[in-house]
Amino acid sequence: MNKFLKTAISLGFLVTSSYALNINEAVEIAIKNNQDLVNKNIEVSQSLDKKSIATSSFLPKLDVSYGYSSSDKLFNTIYNDTATLSTKISYNLFNGFKDKANFDIADLNSKATQYYFESLKFDTILNVKKAYVNYLNTLNTKETLQVQYELFKKQYDDSKAKYEQGLLAKNDLLQVQVNMSNALQNFTSAKANVDIAKFELSNILGGYDLSAQNIEELSIEDLASFDTTNKSIENRSELKALDLSKISLEKNNQILNGSFLPRVDGSFSHNNYYENSPFGKYDSGVDGQSIASVSLTWNLFNGNSDNTQKIINKKEIVKLNNEITKTKLALNLQLQSAKSNYEVASVNHETAKLSLEQAKENYNIVKSRFDEGVSSSTDLIDANYLLTQAKQNFYKAYFDKYISIETLKRVLEEN
Repeated sequence: MNKFLKTAISLGFLVTSSYALNINEAVEIAIKNNQDLVNKNIEVSQSLDKKSIATSSFLPKLDVSYGYSSSDKLFNTIYNDTATLSTKISYNLFNGFKDKANFDIADLNSKATQYYFESLKFDTILNVKKAYVNYLNTLNTKETLQVQYELFKKQYDDSKAKYEQGLLAKNDLLQVQVNMSNALQNFTSAKANVDIAKFELSNILGGYDLSAQNIEELSIEDLASFDTTNKSIENRSELKALDLSKISLEKNNQILNGSFLPRVDGSFSHNNYYENSPFGKYDSGVDGQSIASVSLTWNLFNGNSDNTQKIINKKEIVKLNNEITKTKLALNLQLQSAKSNYEVASVNHETAKLSLEQAKENYNIVKSRFDEGVSSSTDLIDANYLLTQAKQNFYKAYFDKYISIETLKRVLEEN
C-alpha cells in the first residue's frame, strides 16, 4: 500500500469495520429491494404470462353446455319439459399462420422486456455505487474538516498562550479564533451532509435501514487500471431490445397477411337429450347424437383496414430504425465521454497523490517553524488550509477515478 494511504489510515480518514456494509453487498441489496427493479421484474413475469397465453392458441377448446326448456303446449314433442347436454371439442386447423406469429411476438416482447430489465439493473448498480461513493466522500470530508478544526483549535490554544505571554498580537489571536470558528461551522455542516448522503443511499437500496450500519471504505484494488481499447456498445441491452421490437413489428405484418387467407376449424360434439327430470332420458329414437364438422371461412373484403394497418406498421418500422440509429449515436457518445473522463480522472488522481504528500510535508515544516517562532500564525493557517484542500482534492480524485471506471463498466455492460 502506498505511503499516502498508510498516512491517511493512521489519521483515521479511511473508516473500516469487520461488520461494515461493503459496496458489493449494497449492490446485492439494491437488486433485491430497489422498487424500480422490483416493478420491472414484475413486467418480465407478466411478459412470460402473455407468452403462455399465446401458447394456448395451439391447444383445442372444450365446451360443455346444458339447455332446459318448459312449454305449456306440445307441438313437435310429447314432453312439456326437455333438456339437452352437449360436449364439444373444437380445434383451429389453420388460421393463416396468425397463431404462430402471435406466439413469436409474445416471445420477442418477453425477451425485449428482459433486456430492458438488464439495462435498468446496470443503471441501478451504477447509481448505487455513486450514492455509496458520495456517502464516503461526505464522510471523509467531515473527518478532514474535523481534523482541520482540531488543528485550528490547537493553534488557537498555542496562540492564546503566546498572547498571554505578550509574544503575539491580539489581532493575530483573533484571526486564529475566527478561522477556528469557521472550521467548526464547516465541520458541523459536513456532519449534516453525511446524514443526508446516508439517507440517499438507503433510498436507492429500497429503504434498507442504514441508521446503525457502518459503511466500508473502498480498497485500493478498486482503482486498478481499465483497458479502454477495442470497446464498443454493440452488446447494450437497449439496442437488443429495440432490434427485437423491430422484428415484432414485422411479425405484426405477418398477422395481417394471414387475414387474406382462409380460416379452417374442426369440431366434434356429442348431445344427449332428456325429459322432465334434469337427467331422465326420453324415447325419441335418438339416445345421443354425435356430430363432426369442418368449417372454412374466408373474409374477402374488410374495408381495406388490413392494408392500411400494414402501411402504418411499415411507418412504425421506419421510426424504430431511426430510434435505433439515434440510440447508437447516443451510446457511442456515452462511451467516448466515459473514456475521456477516465483518462482525466486517472491523471487527476496521480496529481492529487503528489499534492497531498507535498501539503503534509509543508504543514509539518511550517508547524515546526511556528513552534520555533520563525513562522507566523498566518503561515500556519495557510498551511492548514492547503493541507485540508489537498486532502479533499485527493479523496475527490480517488472517488472520481472509481466512478469513471464504474461508468465505463456500465456503458459497456461489464461486471
